[in-house]
Amino acid sequence: MTNRVLKSRSQHGFTLIELLVVVIIIGILAAIALPNFIGAQDKAREASVKANMRTTQIAAESYATDNGGQYPTAPGDTGFQNYFPGGNSSMTGTPTGNWPVNPFTNANESPVAGKVTAVTAARQAAPTTGAGNAGNVLYNGITDPSSATAGTTSYAVEGVGKSTAQLAGSALLSGHQTTLVLSNQ
Repeated sequence: MTNRVLKSRSQHGFTLIELLVVVIIIGILAAIALPNFIGAQDKAREASVKANMRTTQIAAESYATDNGGQYPTAPGDTGFQNYFPGGNSSMTGTPTGNWPVNPFTNANESPVAGKVTAVTAARQAAPTTGAGNAGNVLYNGITDPSSATAGTTSYAVEGVGKSTAQLAGSALLSGHQTTLVLSNQ
């Protein structure tokens, strides 16, 4: 008789309690792992913005090397794109370099004009909001009026990290952004 009870019990499968315990354990594991995964994605995007800043810095330095120490005054200066990866600095026109890829939009984006006019003040200021969209690289050519040489003798490159901007109705509520400043001063 015991053999019959065991045989019929093994053919019915799992009980509801056993299934609930398994589902709860899987839910707990997912709740632990998900925040860590999201944090790792944010760190990777910020590292990508820093790499894009470095690429822009190298392009500006190369431009200055070929132009007698004068940096581009704005991101749209003629020939500046030729100094980005894939470009040919000895030719104007084609082929132009490839702009860095914004890690938040996955699109190639040119650096945009920034607002830094004094590098020291920008480094001492608190992180700003509204400096640009998440993932943007901002470039400023800085002309020092007290310099003996005329022209753009310095530059600043900014990078905008994660933004917690949310669309609420028709108003854009902006939250905290991380702004990094890199320059040759």
